Amino acid sequence: MDIKKLKVEQSKYNIKIIKAIFDKIENQIKTRVGPIHMAVSEDNKEFSETQEYSNLINTIERAKKEDWIMSNNSKTLMYEGLGSMAAVTDDRSDVSLYLILKALKTHNNLVLFVNDKVHEVTKKLIEIVNKICKEDSYSTYIDYYEYKDFKEIYDYSDYFETVIFVSNIDKYFEYTDKVKDKNIIYSSYGTMSLYLDDKNLKDELLSMDEYVFNNNIDLDLIKEVSVEEAVDRINENIDNYAAVIFTKDTKRAYYFIENVKAKQVFVNRNPDKEYVFEVDDKDFVYKKIIFI
Repeated sequence: MDIKKLKVEQSKYNIKIIKAIFDKIENQIKTRVGPIHMAVSEDNKEFSETQEYSNLINTIERAKKEDWIMSNNSKTLMYEGLGSMAAVTDDRSDVSLYLILKALKTHNNLVLFVNDKVHEVTKKLIEIVNKICKEDSYSTYIDYYEYKDFKEIYDYSDYFETVIFVSNIDKYFEYTDKVKDKNIIYSSYGTMSLYLDDKNLKDELLSMDEYVFNNNIDLDLIKEVSVEEAVDRINENIDNYAAVIFTKDTKRAYYFIENVKAKQVFVNRNPDKEYVFEVDDKDFVYKKIIFI
C-alpha cells in the first residue's frame, strides 16, 4: 500500500467508463483461466471453485443493477464521492469485490484492511481492476493492507474520509470509542438466526447446515421455544443480518415477519444465493443542492 497515492487526484467521474470497466472485470473472471483461476484454486482447496466463480459473477451483476446514484446529477443536484474509504474486513472475496465496485461507482478510493493474510483472489481482483483502469486511462486507487495490530487502523485514519467495518462489531465499537470525527459505517454479514419450530423439518435443517458451512456463516439455531421467545432472542443480537424461520404455522410465520429485527427475512426458504452483503451508495457520497 502506497498511502501517499490516496491524495492523488482521481480522474473526472465518467459513468460510461465505469460501466465499461465493470464489463471488463466480469469478462476477466468469466474466462476461468490464467492467474484468476489459479487464485480461486488456491483459496478454495476445501470448497467448490464453481461456487466461488458464481459468487463473484453474481456480485458484479448485482452491483450493475443497483442504483447508480452519481447518474442523478443535474444542474440543481450533485452527488460527489467522499474521497478515500478504508474497509476493515475479514476478506471474503465476493464482499471485497462488492466494496471495490461500490468505490468505483461512487468515485472513491478504497483500501481493504485485513487482519490476516489477504486471499489470493482479492489480490488478483485488485490487480485486474487497477490494470483495466490504467488501460482505460482512468485514475483511481484500489489496494489492500495486511495489518498486524489494530492500532495501525488509527495510525492511518487521517488518510480516510470514511471507515467501513464489515462483520466485526467489536472492532467497530473499539474504533468509535476513540474516533469521533469520521464517517464510520458498520455492516454485518455472515450472521444468521434460524428458528426451527417443527421437528419434522429435519431435511431443511440439514440443507441449512451445508449452506452455512460452505459460506462460513455464524448460525444461531433456535428451537423448542415459542415464536415470541425466538424473536426476542434474535432481536437481542444487534449484529444479526438475516433471520430464517421454518414453520408450518401461518400465524407464527407472520408474527416472525412483523416483529423480527433483521435486514433479510426468510420464511421456509434456504437463503442460498439470495443471502447477500450490501451497503447503500448514499453512505459513500455527499449531496449538494445547487441554487442558480
